[in-house]
Parts: sequence; C-alpha cells; structure tokens
Amino acid sequence: MSLSVGTALRDGWTTFRRTPWTFVFFVLFAFVLSTVVDLVPGFAGVIVSTLVELWATVGLIRGAWLGLNGQRPSFGDLIKINGPDIWRLFSRQFLLTLLLGVISTTAAFVAVKAADAGEIAQSIFWRVQGIEPSNFEEINRLFTEIQSLSIAILSSPVSVLVLLIAAVIAIYIQVNQLFLGFVAVVRSLGPIATLREGFRIVQRQWWTVLALLAMQLLIILVGLIAFGFGLLAAIPVVMCSTASAYRQLFGDDDSTRFLTSR
Repeated sequence: MSLSVGTALRDGWTTFRRTPWTFVFFVLFAFVLSTVVDLVPGFAGVIVSTLVELWATVGLIRGAWLGLNGQRPSFGDLIKINGPDIWRLFSRQFLLTLLLGVISTTAAFVAVKAADAGEIAQSIFWRVQGIEPSNFEEINRLFTEIQSLSIAILSSPVSVLVLLIAAVIAIYIQVNQLFLGFVAVVRSLGPIATLREGFRIVQRQWWTVLALLAMQLLIILVGLIAFGFGLLAAIPVVMCSTASAYRQLFGDDDSTRFLTSR
C-alpha cells in the first residue's frame, strides 16, 4: 500500500468539516478537564492528568475513524470510555517513551564524558534537586552552569556528533511510530509487536510519512498563531488526517471493534 499525503490531508479536512462543532467542543472540553486535573497535587495529579490525556486521544481516534467511515460522530461517541483501549495506548506509549529516554540519556552521558564536563553536569543535577523557585540567586547560578555545560559540549566535535546521531535516531523512530495510537487501539498486538508493526509498515515509505508529519506540524503552528483558538480545529484535522494515512498504509480492519461499534 502507498501513502498519498494530499489524500490524507483532504480526508482530514473533509472528516472534520462533516461535524466540526462536535470535534471543537470535545477538544475544548478535554482541555478544560486537563486544566482542572492539573490542580490535583502530587503523584495523584500526574496519574489523573495522564488518564485524561489518554482518554482524549482515544476519543479523537474514535471520532476520526467514524468520520472516515462516512458517519457523523456525536459528542457521546467521543467521550465514550473504554478501559482496555486506554491501557493498550498507555502501555505502548510508555514503551516508546522508555526507548527514546534510553537513547537520549545514553547520548547525553556520552556527550558529557566526551566533553570532560562531568563535574559541571553533576553540579547541575544536584542544584536542580534542591532549588527553590523563589531563590533567584540559585536560579542564576543554575543558568550559568547550564551555559558552561553547553559551551563545553559544543566545543567537543565528538559530543556534537553523538548528539546529532541521537537526534537522527530519535526522529527516525518518531516518524515510524506516528501511527502508534491507531495500531494500539485498532489491533490486538502486544507492546513490542505494536512498535515492530510501525517499523515494518512505515519504513518503506518513511520520507512520505515524514512529509505528512511536517504538514501536520504546520497545521498545528497555524492553529497556534490564530491566538491558540485555532488548535480547537487543528488538532482534530491532524488526527483525522492521521487516521486517513493509517488506513492507506495499514488497512481499515478494526479487530477490537471499539472504533466502529456505537
């Protein structure tokens, strides 16, 4: 199967335009709910915020899928809660985050070692642990040390090369996993198999998928420029275009039946 960026973007806009206010109100509702739960203190707040984000993502995926089927998703379709889908999305995203975290941490460690800036990095680490937001003197010292660390790394060709290689690897993985949410929700695959499926399908048209991602980032940027309110439309359009691209590459089979059942 081949991917047409133009078709994906047209499908995304057409699907959104079919029921624009449903998508806009859902994104607004999710944003307000996320803002409220951010007020929950401590680790409980992190858990609740994560659940809201996962629920909103699954809702948009479902709305986009129904819209591409020619249906008009309702607000009730988008707010529908499905525990197994949320868990599948969380576990796959967690694995991807862990993979990217290992790559970035390893690259940072090697870059600091190559720049012989271990003492500065360690000082920054401990300073961050005990810094008070109201202590401007400590904050200024922190920024000074960060500046010194940056200069040390940029002065080392090996450090710069390591960071560039890590950035390229991270971008390669992110593009391959652009459809991770849909694979996680639509298919009953394990976490590792979900990531592997993304690599298997996308890498054959990696540059085309990168072009789609670039266009989607442009849409989000336009939404931000429009005083931020444009994001209420930009986010659903991007999700619907991603759904169209997914179906072009992976097919429209919904083995879990959550997206097509109402």
